[in-house]
Amino acid sequence: MKNYLQQSFMQYVEQKNEQREVIDLYDENRNYIRTIYRGNEIKQNEWKKCVLCFVIDVHGNVIVEMKEDNKKDVCSGHIKHNEVATQAILRELYEEYAISIEEAMQIKHLDYIKVGFEETNQDLQCFLDVFCLIRTQERPIHVNENEMKGIQRIPFKKFIEAFLNNEIFPCIEAYKPIIEKLEKLYQEKFEKNEIPVEIER
Repeated sequence: MKNYLQQSFMQYVEQKNEQREVIDLYDENRNYIRTIYRGNEIKQNEWKKCVLCFVIDVHGNVIVEMKEDNKKDVCSGHIKHNEVATQAILRELYEEYAISIEEAMQIKHLDYIKVGFEETNQDLQCFLDVFCLIRTQERPIHVNENEMKGIQRIPFKKFIEAFLNNEIFPCIEAYKPIIEKLEKLYQEKFEKNEIPVEIER
């Protein structure tokens, strides 16, 4: 499985600048409707497939992206045509933060939810696979300036408070069980001091 993901990931990197990004659209029951270029108009009854990953550094801080107009986000993106969710989040972690595929393979899948237009002020409608990556390596994050202005490291408990108060992005009801899983994972790794830290040499 790891070799398959590595091969498909590298094929994407090699082809990245050769063509426009292509994504598939589905109905609310996940039945395929059509394939479009990213940026094309999406109808009210059409849904994308997307991924999101909460990245926690070795000190227990959550990595938050600083976008234009003072907007904030975490690592996320579309699942492209012929991709699966795991491939997509490995690619996004590499594109946005330059996290290697070897490290990114430590991701944990938290849940799968539906996010509708009515819950995001008409900004997004998608099926969303949610992951978490707790880093075990003290390596710098190389920010993709085409994706964000920079990053902010927010202590985990402060991040949860800000997220629940809609200060990161809209915290819809479907995120509440995910937050519980994220808190449990954090407690297991940090409050029990079980996380081994590898220092880059």
